[in-house]
Amino acid sequence: MADAPQMFSESWHRIAGQRVQLRPGVELRRQQYRGELWYVVQDPFTNAFYRIRPGARRFLLHLTGRTTVEEAWKRCLHEDRESAPGQSEVIQLLGQLHQASLLQSDLAPDSRQLFERLRRHQQAKVRSHLSSVLFLRIPLWDPDRFLQRLLPLARPVFSWAGLAVWLIVLILAGKTAIDHRDLLFDRGQDVLAPGNLVLLFGAYFVTKLLHEFGHAFACRVFGGEVHQMGIMLLVFSPVPYVDATAAWAFRERWRRIWVGTAGMYVELFIASLAMFVWANTGAGLTNSLAYNIVFVASVSTLLFNLNPLLRFDGYYILSDLADTPNLHQRSRTQMFSWAEKSLFGLPNPPQPASTRREAGFLGLFGIASGIYRIFVFTVIILFVADKFFGLGLVAAIMGGFALLILPVYRFIRYLITEPRLERHRPRAIGVTAALAGVVLAFLAFFPWPHHTYAPGVLQTREQARVYTATDGYLTEFVATSGSNVKAGDLLARMTSPELELSLTAAEARLRQIQLQENVALEQGGVNLRVLQRQREAAESELAELRRRQRDLNIRAPIDGVWVSARLGDLGGELAARGRQLGIIIHPPDYEFIAVVSQDDSARLFAHANTTAEIRLPGQAGLPIAVNRIQLVPGRQNLLPSAALGWTAGGPVKVQPEDPDGLLTAEPYFKAIARIGAHGGAALLHGQLGQIRFTTGTEPLLQQGWRRFRQMLQQRYQI
Repeated sequence: MADAPQMFSESWHRIAGQRVQLRPGVELRRQQYRGELWYVVQDPFTNAFYRIRPGARRFLLHLTGRTTVEEAWKRCLHEDRESAPGQSEVIQLLGQLHQASLLQSDLAPDSRQLFERLRRHQQAKVRSHLSSVLFLRIPLWDPDRFLQRLLPLARPVFSWAGLAVWLIVLILAGKTAIDHRDLLFDRGQDVLAPGNLVLLFGAYFVTKLLHEFGHAFACRVFGGEVHQMGIMLLVFSPVPYVDATAAWAFRERWRRIWVGTAGMYVELFIASLAMFVWANTGAGLTNSLAYNIVFVASVSTLLFNLNPLLRFDGYYILSDLADTPNLHQRSRTQMFSWAEKSLFGLPNPPQPASTRREAGFLGLFGIASGIYRIFVFTVIILFVADKFFGLGLVAAIMGGFALLILPVYRFIRYLITEPRLERHRPRAIGVTAALAGVVLAFLAFFPWPHHTYAPGVLQTREQARVYTATDGYLTEFVATSGSNVKAGDLLARMTSPELELSLTAAEARLRQIQLQENVALEQGGVNLRVLQRQREAAESELAELRRRQRDLNIRAPIDGVWVSARLGDLGGELAARGRQLGIIIHPPDYEFIAVVSQDDSARLFAHANTTAEIRLPGQAGLPIAVNRIQLVPGRQNLLPSAALGWTAGGPVKVQPEDPDGLLTAEPYFKAIARIGAHGGAALLHGQLGQIRFTTGTEPLLQQGWRRFRQMLQQRYQI
């Protein structure tokens, strides 16, 4: 895949006569990558590292300060023409070493240039800090002596015996977590409660401090030096950090991976110990702190530290596992190489990859990491703005500058000043302008279907809710949920000992009154009218009790499908009169009740030819057609189903004080969609889903701008 290095360069005359050499103290160390030999150039003063090939190392060794650059290069050609660097590679190598102040010359202005480069280096660091305002690092301490003193205690931790102990503890902690999984997840509901935030932050800080010491001790165990430790303002929150980049110079790959995983290694061990403490202590400060440590360690390890798309532990581990050093920079170079060759017409652009497979990996990583970085910055900015709008605004400005303005500026500068584009600059500028114009025109003018999404619930139009008509104990369930029933079919039976006693007493009282009435007739009708009224009252009471007795047998009011999600859990339970047991639905006639936000309702009311389709969870490949859409003009506050609310895990925010979970936090508009052809999709009453309305066409740029304004108005009232 990799092309042969470009042997000659038009810019060679600028450096051919220079006499330079590596600065004293610069170290060269051997490393193996993908079975190939590389060398690491290390500056012990700035702790900077540069990887070069053996041919480039041979060239640097020929730079003694007495030979010119051209003489050193010709010697390399004479010794081994195959591995000798080309002129373009030499220019790039010397430029990087010059910018890093790793070269020295006997020329008089050299000292002045050194200070000038140092000044530019400091300015670049300041610009880097400003562009990374959400990940600002503040060095505070040189921990190297402290680490050396405790090194005898740390060595066993990173030995094979220490790894065995770690594995045993982790397995036992995992078993403990499984045994207490229900309580573990229940406690997670309150982890962000205001009363727990102080403990959560304390657990986070302590856990991350031990995490960073894990990196530092692992690096020191294998011979690396650690001279910087401090605080990183991660989204304006202080988090410890340590500079363990000395591990990059380790010859053995497994040692570099060990240092990369050491933080998670220590963090998971601490979390395992905290799991034992939490499982064996009662409610209190110790128990809460232990749970917060478990939560922080598990979430941060799985979601952040292991993620290779951000430049945390997972990124460096992936670089070593894939034998791909400088993964971030090489992925950018690979994408530029594709653009220079395919779009700008350069015959031999720099190729960081040696095979097509590696080139594909680098390109895919570059695209994925760029998209994920924008996504993470956006989520962080919104999170900060929700809590502190002023800080969120500052973060948005700095993030926009770092992610949008600065890359565009650098790309324009590259187009204007890059020496490789000397003969291809007009084409590069023209192609870039044409592509930018096409993309902008597509976003601004191309009509694109405008979609509006809304959650909702599937319901049948003809339905009958089944309630208990009297008090009693549920003892027998005749019909199972989901079965077809006809009007009058028995669904369930109830018993009521009190009702049976009342019936027996009422029957006895009626017989007694009837006997008294017969005696009164024989005695000439004395008190006969009073006894008749008593008999009528007793007969009425008995009829009511017998009606209540018949109501103990719960029957279907209509034909349809009997649905009762909790019927099996009610066996033997006392059910009060009016309790809903289930619902009977008539399957062929379904409608979808959608909850449309106020922001989206205006466009739906304005477009008469709105079309829609419905998709249900687990059946996304089976769209459900909509025959007719009815928009209810009045604003609603009660949800058609509690399953749509946050309380039941649904997407609609509800008022927390509402015990039924039906009262929405903001008014909405109801849309009723009549179901048409459903293409084999399984329809079930009460099933949640999502409806997509299509309201004409509109350019994507206009759609995005409207969504952005709606988001500002909804979240920040601006």
